Amino acid sequence: MLTDNGRLTPFALAILIGLNLVPLIGVFNWGWQSFEIIFLYWMENVVIGVFTFARMLVRPYGHPIDLAFPVFFAPFFAFHYGMFCWGHGTFVMSLFGPESLDQLGVVPAAQQVLSMPYMLMALGALASIQLIDWIRDVREHGFGANGVKDLMVAPYRRIVVLHVSIIAGGFALGALDEPTVGLVILVMVKTASDLWHWRHDAEAEKPEKSAEITPEMMREMAEKFPEPVVTVNGREKRFASFAEMAGSSEYRMFQALMRLMGMKELKAMQSYMDMRIREEAKTA
Repeated sequence: MLTDNGRLTPFALAILIGLNLVPLIGVFNWGWQSFEIIFLYWMENVVIGVFTFARMLVRPYGHPIDLAFPVFFAPFFAFHYGMFCWGHGTFVMSLFGPESLDQLGVVPAAQQVLSMPYMLMALGALASIQLIDWIRDVREHGFGANGVKDLMVAPYRRIVVLHVSIIAGGFALGALDEPTVGLVILVMVKTASDLWHWRHDAEAEKPEKSAEITPEMMREMAEKFPEPVVTVNGREKRFASFAEMAGSSEYRMFQALMRLMGMKELKAMQSYMDMRIREEAKTA
């Protein structure tokens, strides 16, 4: 269990802290210094992009509009985020990397860094954090719970907040000739950042905030759909009952559009439709 009523469980905290501490093994046992740690965290950003891309693809497909994610949004994100990571990686190498790696370019340099002893294992530990976070999100909301806006901007928010601190710490380490205690602090900053993000996400997933359909939401649905009518391309489509409306292609298209923007309002809509269908069955 990863969350309990909006709180991270001790098990989740232990996993998150344990996986984040793997780079410390490199500091104490393999002689890693500031560049190896900072570049490892840059490579984690690439992994986050891969998981975000996968989240865009692994989602419900109930209407052709749902194909907007794999056909348009996912490739656009891959290109834009890829260029961002390339520029970010070039910046990190120019500031902290040895001259031999800086001359190679970002991709060959990443391949060479990954060939260092146990570097791939450390990256795998950080990638596991993203996999566990995805599993947590799916358990709470199901596949495809995030809308376009949330998925597109989430990786950038994390990078800006975290890497400003990490790069500033890297400069401080250079000034202090890279004492081991400084590298430990750098890893602790990264771990604290991940803990904050997980706590923030878990808080947002409290039942009263995300899973429970409030009376206010139901009233809003009733105002929008007092009758079984859907407007498509400016044309009103009227149905004999809410049950007929729920099975129509027009309603499936409406659901697909709502999925693009996120699942909260869609869940309210589904609950409202179920309630109206039950009411119709009682009066039939």
